[in-house]
Amino acid sequence: MKHLYYLLLAIILLPCHAANAQLITTSPTIVQRSSNPIVITFHADQGNKGLMGLTSSTPVYAHTGIIRKGSTKWEYAPQWLDNSAKYKLSYVSANTWQLTIPGINEYYGITNAVEVEKLAFVFRNANGSKEGKTAAGGDIFVNVVQDNEFELTLTSSAESEYITQARDITFTATTTSSADIDIYLNSTTSSPVASAKNATTLTKTIAINTPGTYNVIARATSGTKTATQTSTVTYLGQSTQTDYPGGIPQMGAKANSDGSVTFCLAAPDKSNVLIVGSWNEYDIATSQPMHYQDYNGNRYFWATISGLAADTDYPYYYLVDGQYKVGDPYANLVLDPWNDRYISPTVFPDMPPYPSDKVSDVPLAVYNSSINDYEWKIKNFKGVDQSALVIYELLIRDFNGTEGQSLGNGTIAGVMEKLDYLKELGVNAIELLPVMEFNGNNSWGYNPNFYFAPDKAYGTPDDYRKLVDAIHERGMAVILDVVFNQSDGLHPWYRMYDIDRNPFYNGTAPHSYSVLNDWNQDNQLVQQQFKDALIYWLTSYNVDGFRFDLVKGLGSNQSYNATYDQSTNTWSGVTEDKTNAYNASRVARMKELHDAMRTVKPDAYFINEDLAGAKEENEMSEDNETNWANINNASCQFAMGWQSGSNLNRFYAPLDNNRIWGSTVSYSESHDEERMAYKCEQWGNTGIKGNVAMTMRRLGSVAAMMLMSPGAHMIWQFQEFGADETTKNSDGSKRVFNNKC
Repeated sequence: MKHLYYLLLAIILLPCHAANAQLITTSPTIVQRSSNPIVITFHADQGNKGLMGLTSSTPVYAHTGIIRKGSTKWEYAPQWLDNSAKYKLSYVSANTWQLTIPGINEYYGITNAVEVEKLAFVFRNANGSKEGKTAAGGDIFVNVVQDNEFELTLTSSAESEYITQARDITFTATTTSSADIDIYLNSTTSSPVASAKNATTLTKTIAINTPGTYNVIARATSGTKTATQTSTVTYLGQSTQTDYPGGIPQMGAKANSDGSVTFCLAAPDKSNVLIVGSWNEYDIATSQPMHYQDYNGNRYFWATISGLAADTDYPYYYLVDGQYKVGDPYANLVLDPWNDRYISPTVFPDMPPYPSDKVSDVPLAVYNSSINDYEWKIKNFKGVDQSALVIYELLIRDFNGTEGQSLGNGTIAGVMEKLDYLKELGVNAIELLPVMEFNGNNSWGYNPNFYFAPDKAYGTPDDYRKLVDAIHERGMAVILDVVFNQSDGLHPWYRMYDIDRNPFYNGTAPHSYSVLNDWNQDNQLVQQQFKDALIYWLTSYNVDGFRFDLVKGLGSNQSYNATYDQSTNTWSGVTEDKTNAYNASRVARMKELHDAMRTVKPDAYFINEDLAGAKEENEMSEDNETNWANINNASCQFAMGWQSGSNLNRFYAPLDNNRIWGSTVSYSESHDEERMAYKCEQWGNTGIKGNVAMTMRRLGSVAAMMLMSPGAHMIWQFQEFGADETTKNSDGSKRVFNNKC
């Protein structure tokens, strides 16, 4: 439904360092400028796992180029989706594919004059709909060593630098030329545990059977050249069974009366979790394993931390089974190692710095005892009846910013400056497109990763609260657009499991409108997360309600009559007809969410983007829920001056296939649709196309008929100006709009 394109992350895979469970391996182990051939082995079950589980008959291709010395730019890469034979990988075994490069010069069409520092890769299927990248969604790189350089690598058979059970681990040192090689344990001042003279490889298996940190050091000497590499393996202690204080686990961070804080992560089927935080300088070796409790069929890990100062930022993350570094799903603020550096201090002053000298490649949760403290000016706001809403749908990114330019640099501060204008416009509610922490800084927001944290690209948590307060001061309500059908790939529950065994996500969706990672709506923890998130935003940010994205995707898995393959966690036989059919589980699901909201704000607004049949939506309306009513096509036909399909009766719910009075939020434009003015310019009837004055009169007529029809209605930002930009880029993705406010 939403086509999401945002900044990709780039993480370098360095073969000169000790490596575990690599996304790609190479033969030779050290790639030199003159290596011939070079075999690239791609392990699809590592990294983001976007190509995991493909059959041997499914073509897999490499999009590959080179990175020059001192540059970060890809060069000598083919056009995207070039399916030439030279880029096709060979199937080796399940999730293992190989690409043979006969030589760097020959393969990439370059000469020795081009100084190559890295080979760059993204793996994909034939149409590019699936990609194999790093765990964080970045490009994959292989270092290229110059022929006259002496290089040493040290690899390990361990899947990770952390292990949770005693085991034998094999370490292999490899050099680019013959050398005297020694392998040491913990210190080079002791005797080596293995040695080889005039060799290019040395292998040693070491038994690790006592918890602690083991530093395996390889040193190689060739003539006057010496190289050293270290591989660290930490044998973690075991999590032990102890009930959560009070007996009922509560996810997230909970402050205790004695000043301590209890952190809790739900992690079914996991055996070991550590919490790693700034309170001990992120030292894993001294971090203690969390306790665990099995409760209501799920496993929760928890730990109580004492000595945390009030009003102080404490970033932290979880290390799960020694393999997965993840943030906290219930984090109220998230530090992003890839994108925070691009957020201006004027947008987020005094942002907690990401501790890149101690931590990498994981979003950090931030605990602060006062993060939700705010003195509200308007404490008991009461908006209009739900059936009388006139909503202004607003994307902060594009609503304001550099005047008249498509920079996507809108901020909360900019929205604040235009609130009087919106009040004068006559709207009584503002609907914000998703603001929960999303991937990258430039997004429509439909790619969330954390549901309890506002995205920092627009401002601070208190900026959001000030915005809500200021909107309420002007008598307008605040409605948040929320995305409960999918998440992006940095959500902790997505990263903690292989997708074929992930209890929180479907490998593929049972419905026909999936874009990103489809939530398993039947998982009780998933539903608890959503209910808790709604309550959190209603109470901690004082919002007045929600618009639920893609409600058609929120039904129970089996309700879509698709076929489930348990071995791959995927669904087949998915059709639009099945997805669009009446679905009682969607009605029940939305009522459950509504009931959770009623516990803290009984009159909160509840808007479904269901776009389903009248039977289903009327049943929802009986629970005092309203439903989006898309009148865009008829509105465009009317505005363009075409009689066919231009009936605007559906603005009034009872004339919309007998929907219940006041049960719809009808609109002529939304963020999903093309602008009426754009269509008038492209395909308007004689006297309308190319005639701005006539186009504006036609648009005014549509607006009058919509707003004068009884019931709730919605305006998409800049619709009031007769905005005439297309909402689509040439590739079908959503564009950044010119700022008009």
